[in-house]
Amino acid sequence: MRISVDGGSFKVAIETEFDGLVVEATSIFHATRTQTQTNDRAILRLLQIIIEHREDDDAIGYAVLGLLGWYNEVIHPVEDNDIELNLPKILPHVLNPNGDLSAMNINEPHMFRH
Repeated sequence: MRISVDGGSFKVAIETEFDGLVVEATSIFHATRTQTQTNDRAILRLLQIIIEHREDDDAIGYAVLGLLGWYNEVIHPVEDNDIELNLPKILPHVLNPNGDLSAMNINEPHMFRH
């Protein structure tokens, strides 16, 4: 199984077996989330690993599996098929799941005030 991560300014991929992959990937995501305390920070940490350690295959593999664990848990269950995580298309929906629906909300101007 090929797992690709397209970050817009970078693209990395790993090849691995599907057996036990989802359990391992989810475990890596949970460990990262425990350290960082939120899903958003976990994703950022995994992306940071990819960017800072782009020459280290083990670090890339760890980060890609962590992102796959996040994808499996939050976005869509992973199946035994090649997959590309296209982050520029996924992350805006994670950051603002309602998308333009909030524009129709009469309270929208007050929703995001700090």
